[in-house]
Parts: sequence; structure tokens; C-alpha cells
Amino acid sequence: MTDELAEALLALFERLAPYARTDAPLREAVTGLGRAVAAWGEQLAPAEVAPAPVPPPPAFEPARPAVPVPPPPPVVIPADFSLAKPLAPIVRPTAYPDEDDRGGITPVDLGVIARRCQLKSEAARMVAARKRGDIFSIPEDLIHRANALPDCDLWMVHPGDYVEAPQAWEDLGGAYAVGAEAAEMLAVLRELPKPLAERHRERVLYAVAEAQSMMWSGVLDVHRRVDNDQVHLFVHVREEAREYQIYINRYLRREDRVAADRWPDLLSRIAVLKEQLAGDRSKARTRDKGLNSIKYKLRKMGESPAKATEEWPRVLELLEEVIAAGVPPSNADLRELLLPVLETLPEDQEPGPNAERVFAAVNEYLATRPAPAAEPADEEPSAEVRAVAELLQGREVVLIGGVERAASRRLIERAFKLSRLNWLSTRPHESVTYFEPHVARPETVIVLLAIRWSSHSYGDVKEYCDKYGKPIVYLTAGYNPNQIAHHILQQVGDRLRALTRAG
Repeated sequence: MTDELAEALLALFERLAPYARTDAPLREAVTGLGRAVAAWGEQLAPAEVAPAPVPPPPAFEPARPAVPVPPPPPVVIPADFSLAKPLAPIVRPTAYPDEDDRGGITPVDLGVIARRCQLKSEAARMVAARKRGDIFSIPEDLIHRANALPDCDLWMVHPGDYVEAPQAWEDLGGAYAVGAEAAEMLAVLRELPKPLAERHRERVLYAVAEAQSMMWSGVLDVHRRVDNDQVHLFVHVREEAREYQIYINRYLRREDRVAADRWPDLLSRIAVLKEQLAGDRSKARTRDKGLNSIKYKLRKMGESPAKATEEWPRVLELLEEVIAAGVPPSNADLRELLLPVLETLPEDQEPGPNAERVFAAVNEYLATRPAPAAEPADEEPSAEVRAVAELLQGREVVLIGGVERAASRRLIERAFKLSRLNWLSTRPHESVTYFEPHVARPETVIVLLAIRWSSHSYGDVKEYCDKYGKPIVYLTAGYNPNQIAHHILQQVGDRLRALTRAG
């Protein structure tokens, strides 16, 4: 027997030994093979004969013809010999497929990866307990649950040339737990609306990349070459990064491994990320539900303005909810539905901060959209408008609130025959001191505060009005001259008349 053949047989026996200990048919096949080889060797051995006496050498011996060598005896295989059918070779993908080729791997659903990793985590920790002597067998329930999943390979519970250190198996169990959480987190990310997903995608992909790298380290630490769930998670990360053009410069190469014993830290970080994603997913659902409800109510209000008043309390609540859940205050759908009914908002309804942001966005839109080609035809002024015009004719009025609308400003100036309407547009977080010099001007006869479009802090304008003796009028609706005239007469009509009489 050559040295090469001996080495090959030795390697073969070493690989078969762990399986033969637990596989009875395989042991019988090996035993039968041994008997067959021994029988063949016996057939090859020459028959034992008595030694013949050595004759004296002849003086001369003539040449004899060559005697033909008999053929070797046939190999006789014992009747009880059999070999089990060898298993088909298992073709596994490499742990890290080439970056320019998917290697034919189609990643399975993330939910399947998560469930398989959870079972592998349990199995690895049970192996650790068995190696510590705490348990002696793997529960059948674990095997049944694995069989219920597609391709759930609990390779760690089968014989193999693996390490004995319990800690390596504990860390592998932790790495699989991290992989399960990472797969679930990536699945949640894909359920989010695109704007919310974009906010988190890069951080999530880096965390999942780190998780699959940790799984690979844990597998190598117990002397296992590859794990299918680590490979599928790798492909998920790489393909999503390619799709959204995100460069992941860590954890996707063989040399950039994450030690498996660091799994507690990564597990806690993923838990924080998952909580943030779950919160955003809940907000998205609240937003979509609330947005649909508010659109429905605003359409009803537009169709029946007479019944709009009773719908406003719920509309204001919904505005608070949907803006808090991420709908922009300038949402075009909301704006177009609000415009026809905005003037029906009752004066006694107090909008919340988010609703105020929506109203401010509507006001800014109205102020910046192109003016109509021609001015609207003059209408006969109401009695209240005529009365206010007599009090304010040729005078200057300050209007504080929202964003100046050129068409509305000209309409108010003509209706009340003003020399000028000094419209002071407001901006968020603007200091109230900006308005003092305009209120203090001798030409200013009255101050109008459009509270629907103003921050509550602008109520401090009243202090300046009291300081300089200027009447202040709170406008709770829009800029229609009829509404403005009504508020002026109701709130400061007598005072204006007294000022006019005093000259």
C-alpha cells in the first residue's frame, strides 16, 4: 500500500467516524467492507505446502520451457456485504458571494430568515448546555418546529467536527438572536412609506450588515464553514444597498468580521432602531387613517356648507393628529379641500398649534399665488362697510397677521377709503417688538389683528396699542370687508366715533 493511499484512507476513516457512531446502517456497511477486504486478502495468500528436499545441483541442467503464471483467484464478495447509497453531494454557496455576481442566490423571505435564526439560536444554546453537562439531548419539539420551516438546517445538533467550548456555542446562539432581530427590522423598514424609510435606511442596512458578519464569525468559531441564513441576509443587505445607491463600507468582506461575543451590544442597538421604526410605522398608519377621515369630512362640508359648523371640532382634532404624524402643513390635498370651507370656521373654535400651521400655510399660498387677470366687479357696500368708511376715510390702518395678499389689500383700501393699509406679514417666532413702531405712528388710527393667522404671542400687541392709545380689533375670520367692518363696529365702533368727533 502506498503512502498516498494510506493517507487517503486515514482521512476517509476520520471523516466517517463521527457519523458511524450514530448511524447503525453505516456501521454495518463499514463492517461488511472490512470483511470483504479480509476475504479477498485470504484468497490471494498462497496455499501452505511441505518444503521439498533440496536436491544436489546437477552437473548440467538443460533449459526448460517457461511455466505460465496462473491468473489471480477471483474476488468473492460475502453475501451479507452491502454498502448504503452515498448521500448526494451538498452544494453550498460561499459565505461571501462575489460582489459582481449574485452566484444564483435568490434570498428567501426575511420573515423565514428571522424564524430560522430564532430556532438556530435555541439549538446553539442547547448545544452549549449539553457541552457543559446541563442537558443530554435536544428536545424533539425543536426538531419539529424546524421541520415546519423550509430548509431550516439545524446543523449544530448533528455530529460534526466542532469545538467543545460551551462559550463559543453561547456566542453563536447570541449571534443568531441578533440575526433574527436584524431580519425583522429590515422587514419593518420595507413596510414604511418611502419618506420615512429614507430617514432610517442607511442606519438599518449598516446594522443588518454588522449582524450577518457577526453570524459568520460565530459559525467559523465553532468550525463550521457556512450558514445559509447568514448568506441570505448578506444578499438582502447587498441588493438593497445597490438598489438605493447606499455605500456600505463595513462588514461585507471576509476580513471585516465582527466578533460573536459582542452580540449583547449589537442586540441592544438593534432594539432601539426597531422601536424607532415601529413608532414611525404606527405614525404612518395613524396619518393615513386620519388623512382619509379628514378628506372625507372636508368633502362633506364643501358639499353642504350649512352643516360645516358642526364638523369643525372633529376636523380640528384630525388636523392636530395628521400633522403630528408627519403630514406637511402645506399638503396640497388638505389645502384644496380647506379653501372652500375655511370661512365657515366658527369664531369660538380655538385651533390647536398644528391646525394653526395648516391655516398659516393656506394663507401663505393665497398670498403668493398669481393675482386674477382683472379685479372683481365692485359690489354695493353693506351698511356696516359704509359706516366704517365714514370713520376711517383718508386714514391709515395697520393689519397684523399672515402674509400680505395684494388683491385683498387693495379691496380693503377701496372699501374703507383708506389712505393706506399697512399690512405687516407675520413669520413664525418673530419678535412682537417688530410691530411697535408701526403702531406708534401718528398716522395709524386703528390696529387690526388677524388672530387666525397669528401666533398667540401677538396678543402682546395690545400693550403697544394701550401705550399709544390705538384701538385694537381682533379678526377671527378672513379678510372680507363685510366681516372686517362687522368686527370693527362691534369691538371699537363707539370709540372710533368719539375719536372722530374729537377731531
